[in-house]
Parts: sequence; structure tokens; C-alpha cells
Amino acid sequence: MNLDAAENRLSNYGALETFIKDTPNLLPGAAEFAGQRKTEDRTVSYAVMARTTLASGTARTCTASTDQGTSAYVTPSWSTYYNEFMTVPAEHANNYISYQRNFNHLATSLERDALSDLDTAAISHLNTYKSQVNASDGNPYTVTSNVMIVPSANIDEVFNELQAILKANSLPADSINVIGSVRTSALVNKYINQGVANSTNYQYQFGPYNFAYSNQITAPTGYRDTIYAAPSGSLGFLNWVGPDFKANRSNGDKSWTTEMMPRLGFDVELLYQNGCTDKSAIWSGGEASYYESWGFSFDYSFVSSYNSAPTTYAGVIYRADLSKT
Repeated sequence: MNLDAAENRLSNYGALETFIKDTPNLLPGAAEFAGQRKTEDRTVSYAVMARTTLASGTARTCTASTDQGTSAYVTPSWSTYYNEFMTVPAEHANNYISYQRNFNHLATSLERDALSDLDTAAISHLNTYKSQVNASDGNPYTVTSNVMIVPSANIDEVFNELQAILKANSLPADSINVIGSVRTSALVNKYINQGVANSTNYQYQFGPYNFAYSNQITAPTGYRDTIYAAPSGSLGFLNWVGPDFKANRSNGDKSWTTEMMPRLGFDVELLYQNGCTDKSAIWSGGEASYYESWGFSFDYSFVSSYNSAPTTYAGVIYRADLSKT
């Protein structure tokens, strides 16, 4: 029976998916790095090299240079995600809904909420760290508040221009992650199918792109789409579980373990506990009912390529709003 299938429908979480897929390119050994964070209050950092401008000249000299490299630390900022649900086995003793069906429904609900929240956090990172410098400002699109404004008349060439925009900012354009509001998919499908048999062939502009779409991206009023673009190898996602959960601790009515969440694609913390609760409001005789509580949690961090001077050097994330006019 699938009458209630739409109640737990999943959505499009393209921002989160892109960060996770791109992690091995930006952060090789991300899991090992996160594992160095033994406890919540331990700081772990990546050592990076800052951009260096060496002093050049027009004549040879015996004077030793004083130019040296400069290193820095990038310390991921961690956030905690927690969600839980309760099951009461006795509720299903005289119920059309089985215990297992209820549990599966709640587990899917929890994963759906986590996916939506993480995707929203990924988009927030993209928007916060979009480039403050754009060498192509005005050529071809006007940049307002670090957002490229694409007029309706120029939308058919936006992905062709996007490659040139990244090149203008000295970024590689052979593989580009594009995360768009869901209507962007209609635009891509339209032009990617305008091939050699059509009066105008638009297929040439879609070679280097890895497209993903998110229901959590909302285009501003007056715009049909919002897209974010970043070269492959620019985005990363870290997740972490605490030592009690890794150690599989238990004290009788509570247990700390890890659980793979298949839709998230990584291990999370599971705090299981059981006890007594009053369910008399649901059925007569339920004043002292056995319950089970399932609490899921993890720490996470979104990261992107290091920029030693964001107001001076172009970044790796670019946003474009596609106008209806």
C-alpha cells in the first residue's frame, strides 16, 4: 500500500550532494582529519600556504632575497545537528500500523529533515563565501552585491559565458560544479537538447558542467533562477561523531553507538534509551507504557578553498541571478 507515499517525499538536495562529492578533491583524507578531533573542544586545523608575490627585477644581483613564503591555519567551524523520535511498542498491539512501519516512517522523516537542513546550510556557505572580487564585472554581466545579474535576453548563453568568467578570474574551467534552483533544470534541458538538427545549436556550452539542483535555493522576486558555480575541487564537507558513540558505551537503559544513515551517506551518533511514559491520552491503560527514544546527532562543517585576501583576490564561488526581464 502506497497511499501515504507522498507524505514522506524527498526533495532535491543538490548543494549538499555537491559538497560531499567534491570533498575528496579539496580535502583528501577528510575522514582522517576529522578523526583528529578527539573531543568537541579540541581544535583541528589545516595548514595552508598564502598567496605570495615575489619582487622581480630587471638586473641580476648578489643581494640575497628576503621574500619568504607565508603559511596560515584554516580551522573548520563546526555545528551540531540533533533530532530524535520516540516509539511506543504497545501502541501497535491493536493498530493497523505495525511497529516497523512506524519506525521506518519516522526514520525517513528524520533523514528528510536532516537533508533539508544540511542543504540549507550548504547554500548559506555558498552565499556567504561567494567571490567579493570579479574580474569580469560588466563584461558580460553587471555585478551587484557580489551577484552577477543576467538579463533575460542573455540567458541562452549564460553557461557559455560562465566558463569565460571563471577563466577571467584565473580559475580552471574544465570541470565546474553548478548548483541551481530547481527551475534551472528546465533551462539546461531546453538548451542541451538544442543540437545540430536545430536552427541554433546550444550543446557546445554544456561540456564541463556538473549540474545539481536544490529546492532550498529560492530565486529573488523578479528572477527565474539562481545559480552558484565553483570549479571542481573547491568545496568540501566534514562530519564527526563523538568518542562515547565510537566506543559503543552502554549503561543498561541507554546506549551510545554509531549508525549509517543511507540517505545522508555517512555515520551519525545514535543515543538509544528506553523507559516508562504516560500514554493514557492515547489509550486506556497506557499510564505506564514502555517507550524507546532514538536520538541522532553529528557535528559537521562546510568548507571551501582558502583565500588569503577575499577583498583583494577573486574567490572560487560565483553567484548569478537570471532575470525574467
